[in-house]
Amino acid sequence: MNKLLDWNRSRWLLTLLIVALLLPVSVAHAQATDAMQVNESSAVASFPTSITFTLDVAGDTDIVEVELLYGAARGDTLTVVPVEMVPGQRIETQHVLDTRIFYMPPGVDLTYRWIVRDTAGNVLETEPQLVTYQDTRFPWQERTDRGVTVYWYEGGDAFGDELIGTAGRALDRLQAELGATVTDPIKIYIYANGADMRDALRSNSVEWVGGQAFPSLGIVLGIVAPGNIAEARRIIPHELSHQVLHQALDNPYGGWPLWFDEGLAVFNQETPDASFPVMLDEAARNAELIPLEALAASFPADTERALLSYAQSGSVLAYIINEYGTEAIREMSDGFREAEPVEEVIQDVFGKTIDEFDAEWRSTLPAPRVAPAPPQRGPARAPVDRFTDEPIIPGSQTGRGLPGFGLLSQQNDDDTDLPPGVADGGGLPPTSVLAFIAIGCAGLLVMTGIVLFVTVRVLQAARSG
Repeated sequence: MNKLLDWNRSRWLLTLLIVALLLPVSVAHAQATDAMQVNESSAVASFPTSITFTLDVAGDTDIVEVELLYGAARGDTLTVVPVEMVPGQRIETQHVLDTRIFYMPPGVDLTYRWIVRDTAGNVLETEPQLVTYQDTRFPWQERTDRGVTVYWYEGGDAFGDELIGTAGRALDRLQAELGATVTDPIKIYIYANGADMRDALRSNSVEWVGGQAFPSLGIVLGIVAPGNIAEARRIIPHELSHQVLHQALDNPYGGWPLWFDEGLAVFNQETPDASFPVMLDEAARNAELIPLEALAASFPADTERALLSYAQSGSVLAYIINEYGTEAIREMSDGFREAEPVEEVIQDVFGKTIDEFDAEWRSTLPAPRVAPAPPQRGPARAPVDRFTDEPIIPGSQTGRGLPGFGLLSQQNDDDTDLPPGVADGGGLPPTSVLAFIAIGCAGLLVMTGIVLFVTVRVLQAARSG
């Protein structure tokens, strides 16, 4: 009977031990909530110059540290900004994000929150809030179809109906070709002229850019004059293609070749680029075609060669669909979704090496009049795309990435505009992720060891009693 009582007592002690190990986290959070109160937490966007974050918080003891955490709601990392302040029981502070330096496209939704610490060790973490960085210069109208919203401000309702109709037809084609559906919302902003769109672009964008896509954010910018239906049918399907492909592949590591991405976009334009067939035939006759393998990571910086890259890519995708059908596009997409190397995908789908497939496509073009030049592998980095571009990650001079929250995805090769501590590509580098995982596993093992040790000791004591 005594042993039974001792065993029951031991089980009770063991339960208390486990609860004690888990309790501090919940208690600390409750204490922090009671010790400090937020009077105001807000954010105001002033396009195209800034976003101002404001916090008013009071506590029972002096507040000594305030951090702002913010990022794109569609992203996977967060920028942390230590906010300058004078310690006190009430803090009223602001942080101004200069969007002329840390670019983000109009329409992006940002999430933000605050972490506040006081001298007693209490920590207050506010609930996430949203602010939209909207271009407020124009009276936008909108139309929506299956998760795709088109915004415009000149041209009237008939023009808007044409824009959303073009987007809907493109969506039908892309979903049929890729065997995928749009799951995340897509915003398409149509500007009436280049001057209006200039302030919505990065400051170093080239003059001839007619549209830009930000696939990780679900945002498209394009220039279409009111009533220019032909241009709408060129820009919208092209840019929408990037968005749908990005969602269909859903691979954070990328891996699909640029010629596949841009080729699908060119192929789906309802209004083709009239100069592309002439440019392509001339390059074929002059033996100036660019090897397909050289177009996997980047397009040439030279404007004429860049345009030829688009023409080639569109022709290659048209050849695949016409000769092998849309099923080949789906099979290639499946391979790229699994991050298979391009060479393996080509071999699996067509039974050829990439050079053999390249030669097969070239055989459909005019024969060269001169001996072909040695292959050119292209530049080390990609130029600004004719249609698309990626955003600069916004942040501060002391920003550091945290997992699990949204920040603008960055795929640009140039890190000069990135805040220190924020890695190109967004998120933590693989080594840091592994380090965090290792630390977490080690902590779990230590906790498990303690519980097992105490359990054994309690059982031994019970038996000896």
